[in-house]
Amino acid sequence: MKTGSLLIFLTILLLTAISCRAIDISVQPAEVTITMTNAFSSENTITQVTVTNNNNQSINVTWYLEHPSPQSLIRPNRTYIENISWIHVSPPWCILSPYASAPFSLSLDIPERDELKDQHWETWVTFTPHSVNGSSLFMQEYAVRVYIDTPQNTQPLLAPSNNLFQGTQYTLLVLMFVIAAISIVLSIRLLKKNHR
Repeated sequence: MKTGSLLIFLTILLLTAISCRAIDISVQPAEVTITMTNAFSSENTITQVTVTNNNNQSINVTWYLEHPSPQSLIRPNRTYIENISWIHVSPPWCILSPYASAPFSLSLDIPERDELKDQHWETWVTFTPHSVNGSSLFMQEYAVRVYIDTPQNTQPLLAPSNNLFQGTQYTLLVLMFVIAAISIVLSIRLLKKNHR
């Protein structure tokens, strides 16, 4: 009796383990760099990520955006993007047949502001496969690192002027002449008053 119960238990455990294997997908590329060279226009920010179903069953692939967590995982010289909603991924989900692939498009819609220039951000697009028939209890997620480099600030920095008659230096020079003129007038009045 004990042997029969043990065999039944082991058979159920084995069948559960076989049906509960993790869904396997591949995501390429693992890292994407979007460099905005001229402006914040969304046309120059579109790139694709391909997700492949490595299983013999159909799966549903969804995604979500996240900041690298913990923050120590972020690459050197990178920061979080100010607003994660500036990143768009489409389609929102996709059903993949066995061994099929599908592209997901990534694009940016960043407002054109001077303080957003010369930024180097990192964010992650994480893809999650789901079994269509519910036969898998295990989920593995696959993150793609997205590096975003915003346009460089092309406005020249104001260099100090060597011309004496420009900007603050000119104002100080005029102020010094006014003070000197007032000092001379007051000195002359004081001398005339003392000679009387």
